[in-house]
This record gives sequence, C-alpha cells and structure tokens, in this order.
Amino acid sequence: MMKKLGRHLLVLVWIAVAAVPLVWGLPYYRLSPVQRAYSPLNDLFSSTGLVGHGLGILGTLMLIVGVGTYSIRKRVKRFSHAGNLGGWLDFHIFLCTLGPFLVVLHTGFKVDGIVAIAFWSMVIVVASGVFGRYVYVRIPKTLNGQFLSLQALEERQRGLLEQIRGDVGEEVAALVAPEPLAMPERTGFVRAAIEAVRFDLRSRGQRRRMRRSLEGRGLPESVRSHALALAQERARLRQQILLLTPFQRAFRYWHAFHLPLAYVVLVVVAVHVTVAFLFGYRWIF
Repeated sequence: MMKKLGRHLLVLVWIAVAAVPLVWGLPYYRLSPVQRAYSPLNDLFSSTGLVGHGLGILGTLMLIVGVGTYSIRKRVKRFSHAGNLGGWLDFHIFLCTLGPFLVVLHTGFKVDGIVAIAFWSMVIVVASGVFGRYVYVRIPKTLNGQFLSLQALEERQRGLLEQIRGDVGEEVAALVAPEPLAMPERTGFVRAAIEAVRFDLRSRGQRRRMRRSLEGRGLPESVRSHALALAQERARLRQQILLLTPFQRAFRYWHAFHLPLAYVVLVVVAVHVTVAFLFGYRWIF
C-alpha cells in the first residue's frame, strides 16, 4: 500500500512540476520563431531566458541525478541495502522522464543541430525506459531486487498450493487452485508479451468472478478475503512462470541498448552545456 502511495505521489509531483512552466509559457510556445523574438515573454522563456535557461539546468541535473543514483545503487555493493531497488527505479523513472520534458521546454519545442541529437536520443531512451520498466516489474525478484530462478518459482508454487489447502480447506482450494501450474514450454517474447497484456486486462474481471463464486458458497467474509488474495497470488505466479525466461532474455537485450544510449545523451548534453558556457551563457550566476 505504501509503495502505491509513493508512486501516486511521484506522479502528482511530476504533473505539477511539468504543468506549471508549460501552462505559464504556453502563449510563448505557441508563437512562431519570428514572433517569439518580439514577444515580451522572450526574456523569460527563450532558451537563454530566465525561466527557459533555468528549466534546461534543472532538467539536466535531473538526468544526471536520475542516472547516477540508480546506477550507484544497483552496481556498488556498499549501497546494496540502501532501500528497495524498486523504489530507486521509480525515482529513476521520475527524474529521467521529468528531466527530458523540462529540457524540451528549455528548447521551446525547437530542436536542431546538436540539440536534435540529444533530443531524439532522449526520446528513444524514455520510450525504451517505459518498455524496460514494463518488462522489469513482471520478472519475479527477491526483496533485494535479484531475479528469481525457475526452480525458486517451482518451490514457491508448491508452497502456495500447500498454503491454500491449509488455510481455506480442500473444497475452497479446488476453486482457487483447480489444477497445478505446469511449467511452460519455451515461449517467445512476443507471445509472452501478449499474455502479459491479456493478464493485465482480464485480472479485474477474473477477480470479480472469483469473488462471486466464493460468495455463492456462503463463506465468512474473512475466509472469502483470504481465499481471494491467495487466488490473486496464484494468478500472478502463473504469469511469472510463463514470462520468466522470455522476459529475462528481453531485459538483457534491452539493458545492452538502453544504458549506452543514456550515456550518449549525457555526453551530448555535456557538450551542449560546455559550448553554452564558453559562449558566456551563465543564467543568473
């Protein structure tokens, strides 16, 4: 519950921080490049203006902090217990999506030259990051963020079936877990991704049907709630067993693509900042 609240809070902060400069500068952003030069808002929202330049600095810092902190948490053993890796991933995504958006506002939605390279690289990095997170959260992990093996999932399956029988009895267990989970044959990523989307779309409907089935048996509310939670856990386990191998394979390929491109973005941004500094653009300093 706290994890969901934290994510919802990050989403609200993201929207608030992005909306304020966007709405404030919208009259300026809607002007043509020629009209902007004569607009009274130019001193505020141009790429060298007070707000526009500040947004570029803030967005760049967000990118550096977002990439740096997550990489350190993930790769430096000393920080392996510094919070849950999933929480750091949420923070990484928050900074590395909001930062590029502020950089786009800094450019006034006008990208060319070396800025175009950085811009389209950021677009690809953000898009691949959304894909990577979708894959990452569906790979079963330990509390420390380490990927589980298929053997570990098999053991979890046996333990869950025993728990279901012991907690709700054989009759209700037959409804919650009518058959054992079979280990899937080798599955391609496309098929696994389709199954993941289908699971997401059908999960609420299956939950409602299971709730009605349990209510029809006249069971106490406490038993129904517990049985429903166990049924959901089993459904997630079924999905994890199916997705484990193809999604782990896809995640390795994604990681080999996403990380180098993120560093390319940082290098191009560093070049842009250096050139701007050499040309005397100091913002308020």
